[in-house]
Amino acid sequence: MKKMVLAGILVIVFGMTVIGCASLFAGSAPRSFVRGQPSNTTIQLRPGLDFDQAFREVSFILLQNDFLTETLQPAAGFIRTNWMNRVVTRGGTVEERYRVRVTVTFNPSRTQVTLNVEGQWLERGYWISGNDTAVMNDLRQELTMAVGN
Repeated sequence: MKKMVLAGILVIVFGMTVIGCASLFAGSAPRSFVRGQPSNTTIQLRPGLDFDQAFREVSFILLQNDFLTETLQPAAGFIRTNWMNRVVTRGGTVEERYRVRVTVTFNPSRTQVTLNVEGQWLERGYWISGNDTAVMNDLRQELTMAVGN
């Protein structure tokens, strides 16, 4: 009986230690979030690629990555997505304090596309702006493979 009580106490102490350590990291933004101005990256479009086709490909890739379009202006070469909560915690819930949106702009000559991934982290009631390096790298790679030179 003593061994079972001792084992129970050890389990409780261990559990409290794990929960306490986890709470140290609960209030921090994702590692891919970089505070400051959102960053841009430019992708040179493949020579001979029709603008309409490139625009459709970019739109499709954003949709495949679960980004819903907020503004879609083909004549202006502009796409912006809604804010999306991208981070899922270890418990499987969505982190409501972190959000990401994507803006894509084609240059006037339709030879380049500029990708901007904006991230925001809610801290003490204020949205802190920055960018998300993981989303930026993933989308840059996919867009380069689909429409890039």
